[in-house]
Amino acid sequence: MAIPNFLEGAAFGVLNDILAGYRDNNGFAQPNKYEVLIFPPAKLGGGQNQNVFGGMERQSDLRKISLRAQNVTLPGRNLSTTQESNIYGPDREIVEGVTYADDISMSFQASSGLDERLFFENWQRQAFNEKTWNIGYYNDYIGHVEMYVLDKQEQRRYGIKLWEVFPKTIGASELSYDANDQLMLTPVSFTFRYWTSLDQSQNPKIGIFDRVFDTVVNVAERNISRNIPKVLSRL
Repeated sequence: MAIPNFLEGAAFGVLNDILAGYRDNNGFAQPNKYEVLIFPPAKLGGGQNQNVFGGMERQSDLRKISLRAQNVTLPGRNLSTTQESNIYGPDREIVEGVTYADDISMSFQASSGLDERLFFENWQRQAFNEKTWNIGYYNDYIGHVEMYVLDKQEQRRYGIKLWEVFPKTIGASELSYDANDQLMLTPVSFTFRYWTSLDQSQNPKIGIFDRVFDTVVNVAERNISRNIPKVLSRL
């Protein structure tokens, strides 16, 4: 009888350790805790593209885009290898290069005027001219994207930066009379050259009041934006 009691006690201890790990700040990552920051090419903020969001400031425009990213994909990375012959003993596998995911996908909640779609269409126009079909300069249409995984306190715990990014594909959006309780989504596939990890320990130090204020505002905006589909489904 002592053995079952011992096993029950051990299992209970393991369960407590798991729950304790989940409750503290270093608990498990959740896929709905994330932040996306999009930095388009500088030219996208001027000229005919300046009023793409009804004349709002550029920073506000980008914030709206980022908050409406409903689905995102963290990209992967692969080490390409080759077999190296060895006279003595088995061959060994060595690294000969590195490759990154071809594209990453994001879906954005669409406003009534499809401002998000217009934004990415304008970005694509930096790469080609619809009248002459000339192709633009590479540096004129690339930007970068930052992606963060957040903890339960909405603090950044892991981040990556995608370099030389542009929207390769603006996907189709389905229209249907039956979808009266759903939001239209604008799917976009981005291509990029490579990504690097962002060291969260190097984040600039800010005051406690500013940090709390920014966290509260960001949490409220993200929660409101991401819960809109649930609200619509109950109307």
